[in-house]
Amino acid sequence: MMELKRVLQVLVVVFAAIYYVARVGIFYVGTTGEMQFEEEQYQLVENVVTFSFLAIGVIGLITLPGVHLLKPWGFWGTIAVSVYTIVFDIWAYSLVQSSAAAGIIPAAVLLVYMLLVRKDYLSGAEG
Repeated sequence: MMELKRVLQVLVVVFAAIYYVARVGIFYVGTTGEMQFEEEQYQLVENVVTFSFLAIGVIGLITLPGVHLLKPWGFWGTIAVSVYTIVFDIWAYSLVQSSAAAGIIPAAVLLVYMLLVRKDYLSGAEG
């Protein structure tokens, strides 16, 4: 059972890494002018959206070693990034672009997973 739990954790880390790299990729596309919004936005809104992608991606990637090593900072960092992502994507969905709703799903999956295994991180258990 412990082995299955570890395999699931590795899969979650890989899933999160792909998700966070995609967020950084969207930041890059946004800074090159290749990302188009559904409707014209104020420059400040575009900057908030673009740099939020960078922050989510980079901070998320920084937390992944802690997630893999069952460190409390990995747990709390992932919780914080996931909550911010969900709030950001709800805001972006309601005020900027409907496609932002898709970003809620991976963040919610990570949040739920972390809450389900929180004892592994908060008790310092190894595995």
